[in-house]
Amino acid sequence: MSINRREFINESAMLVSGAIASPIAASAAGSARATSVPASGSTPSAGGPADRTAGAGRPIVEPFAETRGGRSANPAIETRALAAHCVDVKYSDLDEATLRRAKRRVLDLVGCAIGGVPDPGNSGLIDMLRASGGAPQASVIGYPLKTSAAHAALANAVIARSYDFEVMTVVVAGRAIGSHNSPTTCMTALALCEKQALSGKDFLAALVVGDDLAARLLAASGLDLGLGWDGAAIYTAIPATAIASRLLGLTAGQTQDAFGLALDTIAGTNQNTWDSATDWKLPQGYSARNAIHAAELGRRGWVGIGDALRAPYGFFAQYTAGCEHPEVLTAGLGKVFYSEEYFKPYPACAASHTSIECALAVRASHGLSPSQIERVTVRIPPATFASPLALRFEPSRYSHSGANFSIHFQVTNALLNGSVRQEHYDERRIRRSDFAALSSRVRLAPLPEPRTGVEIEVVTVDGRTLTQRNSGTPSRYPGVNPLGYDEIVAKFRQQVAFSGFVPNATADEIIERVDTLERETSIRDFVELLTRSHFAGRSA
Repeated sequence: MSINRREFINESAMLVSGAIASPIAASAAGSARATSVPASGSTPSAGGPADRTAGAGRPIVEPFAETRGGRSANPAIETRALAAHCVDVKYSDLDEATLRRAKRRVLDLVGCAIGGVPDPGNSGLIDMLRASGGAPQASVIGYPLKTSAAHAALANAVIARSYDFEVMTVVVAGRAIGSHNSPTTCMTALALCEKQALSGKDFLAALVVGDDLAARLLAASGLDLGLGWDGAAIYTAIPATAIASRLLGLTAGQTQDAFGLALDTIAGTNQNTWDSATDWKLPQGYSARNAIHAAELGRRGWVGIGDALRAPYGFFAQYTAGCEHPEVLTAGLGKVFYSEEYFKPYPACAASHTSIECALAVRASHGLSPSQIERVTVRIPPATFASPLALRFEPSRYSHSGANFSIHFQVTNALLNGSVRQEHYDERRIRRSDFAALSSRVRLAPLPEPRTGVEIEVVTVDGRTLTQRNSGTPSRYPGVNPLGYDEIVAKFRQQVAFSGFVPNATADEIIERVDTLERETSIRDFVELLTRSHFAGRSA
């Protein structure tokens, strides 16, 4: 029987509350009579819960009701098929277009890792990992540290996500769905291939398999951000485990166990973006680390949840709004390999890109300078006001996170600087008086129905009203006008220039080696190139 998640939550809440209400009501009268006047010298509870005893000091036993539990299906059809597929795919099964797309994602991720190293917070993470020890199995990009493969995957995934600049958004059967899979999948594969001294072909095949599985899980699910889970961690846990299982040589049965073990490690809440927390990128790294741990345990004989995907408390039932498109899980499996396709032109939350482009367009069209702006109104869809995108930006203890996810910040910054770049998140720039002055003149408002997209209205000091509209789809989105190879290379070089610790000659070699990654006999040699130079920090 199919159980709707929302119906279950509502019905079970009523069931449990009803079950609790009866004993509470029955005991309340007696409890009230016995305790209405405190005994002399007694100390009533201060602000705590009311005393709910059944008499003679015995606590009430809270009821427990379970309405959707049950054993995993045996056989677990989709989970078993996907586990077998993940270990059986051969490099020779991959077509040239799939491999070309994979190598472009790798170049973008490596660039984002190099560019992400200077972000505040990363050095603290590396210090923690260094202090925790670990066998020197794999390297951390930008830092003179070799640690366990699990810790290296964690660190590199976090670093690559640091400026929210990496390739994202899966495209599955004509549907573009926002995602952040690549930092986790790519860095899991990189760490394990370095540890195992595996080839470029091993790396690419594992990455393609993992990215395809991540895309299928997302497209099959009833995506519901209102559940509060961080999708970057949720949808990469099992796919990264598929990568790890494959590279560590697990059998299909062990991989299925590893999937079940990974299910028990899933975590991450979107509250981090509401609260401008440093850890908005941390679940991405934990997913990579946990995937390696799950595969290592599976290899050592640990038994996992039998049907990680479709069990009553499995992936889809527990972490998504349900498996609404189960056919996506296996349709074209081994013939079509899905992946992320939006190579971002701005280091900012993708949901702010249309607002950024609106602001850049009105600034360029009219040659606006900040001193000419009296006030700015940004009209966005009413539903956006239920997200952190609509929060008014204020500097905080970690301003970068709040800025990254704030339309208010992004529009102010675009109008002020005429571009959106990593250096604009520098705490000193955010707190400058010119930013504060313009920021105070920018406000967000709901877009009147039935209009769609984004609109920016600028009123100038000389009385002009300038309006710019955007359809709501970023200009470089998949299927619109995606970045070409030369632009992806230019983006890579821009990140190298921003971080400042990779020489141009090394950058040239990285580009060339990624383009011929299948020729690498050992990924260790490639990683040595990536970690040849280390970030020395910037003076205040």
